[in-house]
Amino acid sequence: MARVIVIGAGLAGLASAVRLAKLGHQVTICERDERLGGVLGRIQADGFSWDAGAASTTLPAALRDLFRKSGRPIESLIQLEPVTEPRRHMFGDGSVLDLPIADRGEQFQAWTDLAGERAAQQWTALVDGYSETWQVLRKTSLEPPLKDKLPLGAVRTLKPWQSLERVAQRQLDDERARAVLRHFAAQGGSDAKLTPGYVGVWSYLERTFGRWTIDGGFGTLADALAQRASERKVDVRTGAEVVAVTTSDGSVTGVRLADGTELAGEIVVSDIDPRELYGQLVDDPAAKKVRKKVQSTHQAQAAYVVHLGLRQPVPSLPFETVLHGTPTVVVRTGGQAPAGHRAWSVLVHGYPTDDVLDLLVARGLHIRDKVVSRQTSPSWWAGVAWEGYRTARRRAANVSPVKGLYCVGAGAHPGSGVPATTLGAAIVADAVGKA
Repeated sequence: MARVIVIGAGLAGLASAVRLAKLGHQVTICERDERLGGVLGRIQADGFSWDAGAASTTLPAALRDLFRKSGRPIESLIQLEPVTEPRRHMFGDGSVLDLPIADRGEQFQAWTDLAGERAAQQWTALVDGYSETWQVLRKTSLEPPLKDKLPLGAVRTLKPWQSLERVAQRQLDDERARAVLRHFAAQGGSDAKLTPGYVGVWSYLERTFGRWTIDGGFGTLADALAQRASERKVDVRTGAEVVAVTTSDGSVTGVRLADGTELAGEIVVSDIDPRELYGQLVDDPAAKKVRKKVQSTHQAQAAYVVHLGLRQPVPSLPFETVLHGTPTVVVRTGGQAPAGHRAWSVLVHGYPTDDVLDLLVARGLHIRDKVVSRQTSPSWWAGVAWEGYRTARRRAANVSPVKGLYCVGAGAHPGSGVPATTLGAAIVADAVGKA
């Protein structure tokens, strides 16, 4: 049995903690804030409740596997529910596309109705083509630690040198279809011109596995993981800021807290920005190369998020609406509201030069006089921005060259978002193994 210390209690940190505890290790979580979950939280005010961060996910199997590998199935604590409404895309020319999420035939029909059969065929062929991409990514990157060198066949399939923008220009004639594909870069805080084309695989994953939300909001996922941590006898310490990872001869020996407390451990799992980890917390010669690599990355641009409590009647929108333009604006409608009201979350991807309400009005959503509550989510760590395909190699690996040190979370392999951070925790649990 190893003594494990987890720095940070975001989704990846909690997922790592409960998995490792189930494997028989003695686990302590050190979280500098007073609450667990990171961006998996709630904003509550004036009788409204909104998800502070994630509100849905694809690849539900990743969450199901997390709960199964840490104890009882996920259904014993929370209920995953499919998003059955199409995602609405509103374009600058005034056209609107209601694109079904998980149905190939319905997607084809939606594109046909908007842009004609040729555009529908191009979109369908593009998404179909990502099937092989998914199999390669799953086997080489998402389930195992990132390999130092991918097989030649995998490289030929992924074509990492080809940007998402280039894929859009080559395979899609309709500018609106290109905008929909670019959104998979924008929602991660990156530029499609600098994002590898294989990132478009998320279009295939959504169509194949659907998109899922949680009854009561994603804040309940943090609650469920906190309960699972309690069941697994994880020692959870809030208000406990780690200021150093202590090492000896290239191996971790524990951590030191801001109050001077030192905790001994053979394994440390970090769920904080790797640039902070290697730049401020780890001072060991074994980390020299990875420190330089990680610090060459830049933070992805987090969405600016405003939560609105609205008095009805308001425009009827599906679970998610993308307002294409500069900046791209996304409206989520899944919040909780008092009778006669609606709860919207507005995410601005890009640099907002106008107030959120001005952006909504300019895009045709006239709700200014309906606002009865307005709240802002705090900024969160959004992971690493794509700056070409080599970014994947500069992102922190799950297994550090410092023995006993592991990295998970948005800044580590395989990236940001609920599925990726959950899969990263699984990679670390497999690498550590049973007690």
